[in-house]
Amino acid sequence: MYHCFSLTAIANYNFKIKEEIIIHISEKFHLAILGHKDIDFIDVDETWDTGLYIDPYVIQALPDKFCEDARKCIDSFFREVFEACRDKNIKRLRDLLEYASEPNETNLGMKSISEYGKGTSTDQLLKLFMEFYDIVRENLYRENNPLAQSMYIQNFDKDKMSDLITNIIRKLLYSFTVEQSNIWGISLGSDEVLIGNYWDCDTLSWKELHERPLSVGHKNILLVPKSIVRPRYVFNVGTYIKQYILKILQQEHVDKKTDMCSTKVNAYGRLIVVAPTRKELYNYEVRGTMCKQYALKFSTKNKSVEDEFVKDMSRRISEGYGTINDAQLDKIVYRKRVQSA
Repeated sequence: MYHCFSLTAIANYNFKIKEEIIIHISEKFHLAILGHKDIDFIDVDETWDTGLYIDPYVIQALPDKFCEDARKCIDSFFREVFEACRDKNIKRLRDLLEYASEPNETNLGMKSISEYGKGTSTDQLLKLFMEFYDIVRENLYRENNPLAQSMYIQNFDKDKMSDLITNIIRKLLYSFTVEQSNIWGISLGSDEVLIGNYWDCDTLSWKELHERPLSVGHKNILLVPKSIVRPRYVFNVGTYIKQYILKILQQEHVDKKTDMCSTKVNAYGRLIVVAPTRKELYNYEVRGTMCKQYALKFSTKNKSVEDEFVKDMSRRISEGYGTINDAQLDKIVYRKRVQSA
């Protein structure tokens, strides 16, 4: 058995290893694969994080059983968070965010060190959610899709979101890990240990998960389905502004025949009004402001545009928009931390 992305193969392509030796899960357990086309999980390096993130918006859009179960957990969690914010129930909100810190078992994302220590603290997240909810408290319709509203929260991006989602669905990730271990003949540990905490959508509380772990060296690993990770989220404020908000603004400028419009004669000899480009509008309307704040202010006055974005992006994601294929995964996962000689 061999792994086509082993250290020997990398050396043959004139790559050299920097700092630590890279050993992927497939190499550790001697799986005869030729890359991600042969597996359903992310073949992470056992010691170093890979620049991929669990995407809850993908989970919302995909129809498989894993995503269906994960969706229930995620939706119930965010409903509870926003309800606690609405009621200014700080104790409940603190309890909800207690297990939102950076997980160690998936080796996804990027290690974060801040003045507060490793990862994101409960107090940091509590502050972020409360500040956001104070802004939208008068627009209770937003509670219809709390997860979608999270894209507006300042300083809450894919790294923090992915960490939080990992903790919420930890039990499902463990079940997936057991399934993949059985498929590939990988033995789990003989004794039960505390894997971590997970969100129980039935009791609406955090529970401890005690099971036999998949151990790599002295570390327990959770395998992650490759279908739910992305190097960046396609459902984000940037996409919303550029593809939806600016489109609406273009039409408004045409209707009002503003100074930003130009004119031209069409093929029939008629003078028509030409909308400013989206780049021109972005520079005029958005640049120099906080994008999330700008998008939230626009959406408060134009709820139908936000609704269209949420519905349309969910459909596009389900149809493959933003999908990362096996070859792209191979490039991200197997060539991380190497460079040309």
